[in-house]
Parts: sequence; C-alpha cells; structure tokens
Amino acid sequence: MSSIKEILEQNQDNFGKVVSTLSVDTIENRCQREYLDEYNGKRTRRPDSVGLRPPKKVNIYSETLKDDKGDPLLIDTKDVPVAKIVTNLPKKIVRTSAAFLFGGKMTMSADDTNDGFNDLKKLFVTRLKMQSILKKFARVVLSETKSAIVFFPATTIKNGKKVVELKVKILHLPKDSNNDESYEFYPHFDDDDDMDAFIYKYKADVNGVNTQCAKIWTSDQIISAKQINGIWEMAIDKNLFGLIPVVYAEVDVPEWENEANVLDYLEKRLSRLSDTNDYFAEPILKSYGEADLPSKQTVGKELTFPITIDEETGKEIHGDADYLVWQQSIESVKEELSQLRNELFSGTSTPDLSFDNLKGIGNVSGVSRKFMMMDAIIKASENMEVFGPVVQRCVSVIRAAMMNILDIKYKNDLTDNDIEITFGSILPEDLTEELDNLSLACGGKPFNSQRTIVSRSPYTKDTEEEMKAIEKENLLNRESLGGIV
Repeated sequence: MSSIKEILEQNQDNFGKVVSTLSVDTIENRCQREYLDEYNGKRTRRPDSVGLRPPKKVNIYSETLKDDKGDPLLIDTKDVPVAKIVTNLPKKIVRTSAAFLFGGKMTMSADDTNDGFNDLKKLFVTRLKMQSILKKFARVVLSETKSAIVFFPATTIKNGKKVVELKVKILHLPKDSNNDESYEFYPHFDDDDDMDAFIYKYKADVNGVNTQCAKIWTSDQIISAKQINGIWEMAIDKNLFGLIPVVYAEVDVPEWENEANVLDYLEKRLSRLSDTNDYFAEPILKSYGEADLPSKQTVGKELTFPITIDEETGKEIHGDADYLVWQQSIESVKEELSQLRNELFSGTSTPDLSFDNLKGIGNVSGVSRKFMMMDAIIKASENMEVFGPVVQRCVSVIRAAMMNILDIKYKNDLTDNDIEITFGSILPEDLTEELDNLSLACGGKPFNSQRTIVSRSPYTKDTEEEMKAIEKENLLNRESLGGIV
C-alpha cells in the first residue's frame, strides 16, 4: 500500500486522483446508512424484517349476487394493513454498551501531577467534556460501525481579546439520507497499520453554489480543497498539532447484528399477536333460532326469543344466544416471546435492566451484582480493545494541542509525562457493605478521622467551620459534666 507521501508526490497535478485514492472504505460494502436507519426504527434491511410484512388479502363478496354453486359471488379483493411492531431494542443494546464503557466515574492520573497535567485535566474534563464526547462516539461507532473525533483550533473573542481554543467534533452520518454522498470520511493506513492520512469530504456553500469540498490531514500538513467547475483548488497549511488531530474507530457490524434474526422474529411475533388481538378482542354474539335483536343505540339491551310449545311433549321451545370468544391458550405465545427476548439480550451480552425485571431483585450484595452483570462486563472489556486506544489517542491529540498551539509553556511538563484515564463501574455501590468490610479489616477500630467524615457529609458546607462547631459543642458538654471527660 502506498504511503500518503507517495500518493501526494505521484499525483501532484491531479488532486482528484488523490481524493479518489484516499476515499476507500476499510470494509467493503459497508451498509452504514442501513445500520443507522435500523437503529432509528426502520425495519426493511432483511427479507424477514417486520417492516416488509405484506398486507393481508381479504376477499369481498356480493350481498346479492350468487355463483354457480349458489354461494355469494366473489367480486373483489382488498389489502388490509397489518401490524408492524417496532421495538427500541437496538438503541437499548447500544446505549447499555456505551454506558458500560464510559458511564462510570472518569479518573485521570499521571506520572507527574504538575501544572501542565492539571491544566490538561481541566481542558479534558471541564471544557471539552470528553466523557460525554466518548459516550456519544461509542454510540455512533456501535450503531453506524465507524466514526471519527476531529480536534481543531478556533479563534474566539474573550474580554475583547482574541483567544485560541480547542474544539471537538464527531463525524457521523447526517440525519437526511440524501446528503450521504456529500458527507464521507476515510482513514488511510500505511504498511505498519498506522494512520498516515485522513480525508473528510463534504459540501459547502461557496458563493451561493453547493460545492464539493475536501480536507486531508497528515502529520505535517492540512490540505483544504474545493471543486470549482470540475477543477480542485487547494490551500495547504502547516499542521500545528504535529500529528493527525483525528481519532478514528470502527467495528465490523453494529452491536445487535449477531442477533438480528432474533429481533426480526420477536417483532414479527409481536405484530402477529397484535393482529390476532385486534381480530378477536370483541366477542361475537351467536344466536340460535329467531331473535329480536336490539339496535346498537339501544340502552339496557335485551334479547327476546319467541316461545312455542311442543305439541307432543308440552315442553317449551325457544332460541338461545351466547358469545363466541377466543378460547385458544396463549401460553405458548408468551413462552416464545419470553425466549426470543431472553435470547436477544443474552446473545448481545446486554443485561435486561427494565423496571419489571429489577423490581423483585431485592438488596443483593455488591459481589452478586457484579456476577449478575458479568456478561456485560466481559463485553465491555472486549469493546475496550477498540475504544481503549481511542481514549489514549484523545489524550495524545489534546496534549499536542496544549504543547504546540494553546500554551507552549507547559511543553516540559507534558513531554514524556504518561497520562492514564480509567472509567469506573456504572453499577451502584453499597456504601454500608464497603464500610463494614473496612471496619472488619481494621479490627473494629476507626479507620477515618473525624475531619474526613465531616468533609464527606452532604450536610457540610464548610469543613473548618463545622469542626469548630463540633469542638465548641464538645467543650460545652465537658463543662456541663464538671470537667469530667
């Protein structure tokens, strides 16, 4: 595979060839728009998808005309719409996976927690809100199968002065499918599988004309281009980051793909059950013999049957009526729906955290909770094989921005300063259980100072003032006891 340097050198006079060479997806025939549409509720991607359920054909018979056999004459057919129940399970699966990846408490640590690290931490956590960015990025990748985070400097005015700030943008498919072809992005890798270029194609308004544009990042330059009357016009700027300020990630298929057939069966079964319920929901009145039936508008309805006397037996003879109701057991249907739902969650390693499923769980221990979620924890660990490098790459890009663009005074503080980011568990912690374990480990002795306990109290506004108040109360108590401690 040619490197980006070779591609640019070989096509110096043909930028269109550069664009076409770089615009090659890493996965052939990636169905990115179809994945996103299914994630958002469209069900037409597979032949068994519920959105492709055909309408039901209903025969229409004449009320007056008869056929050769004396039966009502078939005069027409009509299509009756059928139910197409679409669940929210793809979104639920993706949302849960992203939460297990980046939903826990984010912690940043470094070899040297100097001023440069503290400023980078403030930028990463507070100003860029990278935890939210990473969660959204994970949802896009797990639903569309690829995405990219682009960092770029932007000049703003603060207190009447120009200030350079770092901005961040997530690349993903637009909501309007008509714009798919004008919104593309592709990485380019060298022979060592390192990304040596990234291209982003889009359309923008140039002098009132919707124009095809492209931006290519390499480690040392940024090429901005627009196609005017079929000719590419380029502008080349130095890449101040010193590295490609793009974080790219991809997966082979969306998060629910391996259980997509189960999703289809579940939604089709729900739809057929809905059709059946609609058909049989209202009971039908059966009458035997002549009856005087009330109209639909009659209040306090009653049925009147004529009574006759059997001449031989003297027994009264009259008609009767009862309701025709659906007597079929639906236990097998309920069991099928339960098994399909269970397989969908189990097959995607997603815990079913619905209210109905959790309301009877009781107060289980922290270890038990983790065992119950072990499948999801294992999947999150596997997904970190994709998203772990993403986190570290974000740190590298932001560090490069601080060292080379935002504030070069921290260059020495950040160079060769290993920075690590970890994310805690989203599972709720049992504080009582943890404190009991600490107390047991300390042999029942106190393991925190009073100041630490006071500072952690949600009712403490000022730790120092609170400690003074406690000392004052203790002094008054000693004096009331005559100085006896």
